Amino acid sequence: MRWSEMNANGQVSLAGYFRYLMETAWDWGASGGLGFAENEALGLAWLIQEMELEIFRPLTSGDVFDFTIWLLEWRRMRGTRCFELRLAEGNELVARGAQKVVVLDSKSFRPVRVRDEIMANFIMENPRSIERQQFPEFEIEPQTAHQTQRVIEWRDLDILDHVNNATYADFAEQTAVQALDAKGWPPSRFKAEGLRMQSQRFHIRYKSPALWGETLNVSASLKDAKPEGGTWFIQMERPSGEIVSQCTLGWAVVDRESGQYTVFSKQ
Repeated sequence: MRWSEMNANGQVSLAGYFRYLMETAWDWGASGGLGFAENEALGLAWLIQEMELEIFRPLTSGDVFDFTIWLLEWRRMRGTRCFELRLAEGNELVARGAQKVVVLDSKSFRPVRVRDEIMANFIMENPRSIERQQFPEFEIEPQTAHQTQRVIEWRDLDILDHVNNATYADFAEQTAVQALDAKGWPPSRFKAEGLRMQSQRFHIRYKSPALWGETLNVSASLKDAKPEGGTWFIQMERPSGEIVSQCTLGWAVVDRESGQYTVFSKQ
């Protein structure tokens, strides 16, 4: 991990894990005949429908880690792939997660089947599974939610001309920080009191791709709130009410120096 990848807490951000995953997934695909050029030639586009990420030990500058990815299951046009990060020295588990993906025709954007001989390069016998959770059904409570807006910019887009999957993690984390600021806990106060907010678990479901120039209404409600942390329910939608994505963000308060779990000041 490079110094330039750190956030204000001195750790990799949620979006950083997404980017590591995307790079590794493309390298993995290329090794089995589904690299970028091959996908273009076959007219395929891969769409992520849902992703879970659990962080056990945040990455900091100088950490060297191994990233492993594998296919858990595949059914014609859809599948689930799992991944984990471990420190290169000591093999300590850093993070793990899973993605639900579907393959589309790049022109019609309708689901399409990948040839069996290609998928055979990725399918394993008895692949190792990891613990996964069903995405919770929730509704944002407008009366108590923190609400903001986000205009989609050029830098938010990927090669398919819609918002990059990692960018939604940035939107969610930014909204959580703004919501805490509105409650009297800006980043400067966390730092002054020797604390930091540490993301532990992120689960996102993509409903509709957001495009350049669109305005998204982003709402966040705090659930399971405790002095040592809680879970944000975050929803991103168009002004029409159409949901673009929903996610949950579990977080904890830790001591800035020791990294040990702690609680908010009584003030």
